[in-house]
Amino acid sequence: MAINGISTNRLCESSGACLKAQGKNFVFRYYSRTTQQPEKQLRPREAAELARADIDIAVVYQDNARETGDFGFGRGRLDGASAFAAAGQIGQPAGTAIYFAVDTDFSQAEVRQFVVPYFKGAKEAMDAASGGTSIYRMGVYGSGLTCRLLDEAKLVEFKWLAEATGWRESRNYNDWDVKQFVTDQNLCDISNRWQRCEAKGDFGGFRPVGFELRAGEGVSMRVSASVLNLRFVPTSDGNEPIARVPHGTLVRVLGDSAPGWVRVRVVLNGATFIGHVRSSFLEPAATIPPQPPAASAPALTAIPAAHFREGNPNAKRSGLGGMASPIGEAGRPARSAGGDAAAQVAELTAIGDWLEVSQSARYAPRDGKTYCNVYAADYCYLAGVYLPRVWWTGGAIARIARGEQVPVAPDDTVREMRADDLYRWLLDFGSVFGWRRVSDATALQNTANDGGVGIVCADREAAGRPGHITVVVPEDPNHSAVRDAAGNVDQPLQSQAGSTNFRYGSAGRNWWKGQQFIGHVFFVHD
Repeated sequence: MAINGISTNRLCESSGACLKAQGKNFVFRYYSRTTQQPEKQLRPREAAELARADIDIAVVYQDNARETGDFGFGRGRLDGASAFAAAGQIGQPAGTAIYFAVDTDFSQAEVRQFVVPYFKGAKEAMDAASGGTSIYRMGVYGSGLTCRLLDEAKLVEFKWLAEATGWRESRNYNDWDVKQFVTDQNLCDISNRWQRCEAKGDFGGFRPVGFELRAGEGVSMRVSASVLNLRFVPTSDGNEPIARVPHGTLVRVLGDSAPGWVRVRVVLNGATFIGHVRSSFLEPAATIPPQPPAASAPALTAIPAAHFREGNPNAKRSGLGGMASPIGEAGRPARSAGGDAAAQVAELTAIGDWLEVSQSARYAPRDGKTYCNVYAADYCYLAGVYLPRVWWTGGAIARIARGEQVPVAPDDTVREMRADDLYRWLLDFGSVFGWRRVSDATALQNTANDGGVGIVCADREAAGRPGHITVVVPEDPNHSAVRDAAGNVDQPLQSQAGSTNFRYGSAGRNWWKGQQFIGHVFFVHD
């Protein structure tokens, strides 16, 4: 019995119920690394909403796939790795299919010279990412000739015949699993940007792992390892952790994502993360009793901010004095409390411009030292957000807990904060002062664009070596964040002091994932 569905490069997040009412049982959507069409890329929420509407999802990887230069072994490896990563973030379960597009009428010689090596490369990449044999099955979208040759080479399990019946062998090719048809009519809210598809049976469709579960739902488990890596995709191969989950942390298991792996939802310092962990490092929550708080622990809300000499006139852009003090130079700008978003964005922009990080002596690297911590603290101070230049020592916190009035005394009750200290401070004390941890760069940039403050902070692996911290700043017509094909922020727009000081830019793509760092955090303050 034929199964009816569609393929489309349009976002279908709100279309599921309508598509189901129109007799559509599946939707083919895209993975892509380079597309400039924001709606083309399948998104996690879209996949979940389609599944909740009783619609299956199938995926095809396509950047361009129309020229010989889009193929070859090396490009196949790159696209295979990209497809695997996208599948993991969507929550695509093991055993389902990823198709790869050959969206042109190649000759037999071209298929053998360019397309066959491409599929070998894609398979090799997905096998490697899976630690041996790919957890995903492979399919092809293309002409009858392309489908036949790749099937004969045993490189694909599924064949999706393109709508172009004039392509080589397409008119009479019947060994397809999915067939596409020319369509020119409106459907639901995707207008006429779709094609009718028909499937014979199993075609590798899926519903994302845990799609039916909302926040707070799922099997409750606790981390049994000392630290458990939470990953974007269910593999430890070439896949930097999203976060490191401490021993005893409660997680919600959404379902199995690959052999030995489960997809989980976990809250860390107020931020919700969804990713994959090894199931062997989880155990039933009841087996790990919650630990009571230490009797001597002070109430965090009772700990005041620490400032050394606010209004210090020596703490100025052109001087090297007052480095432990917040910027105290006369005429300094500030962000007003309670203003509307546009006004606060303008004020933050004025703060960044006034600090002149690329020219000010206060932030210039010297004597082998850099001052990302000083710049970030000054920016936050003028924005009315507390990020400490100095912070209480453990002894001072104990005295505060006993109700004492403790003075700010360098090298006695407070110490200066480096970037690696700020990393730990944000995790331990940030929420007391209004900081909120977020799990992705889009949330960072959105907060800055709405007049808030975003921070990226990373902790250095080498003991005694400083980490790094940057400020996420509002976009303007001349300066923008870097976004991926789905419109998500890949690299937020940042401002920093460091080995190189800049008003707008980035310290490098995903600099916070560098091997010199053992961890990173994203925090925002509205």
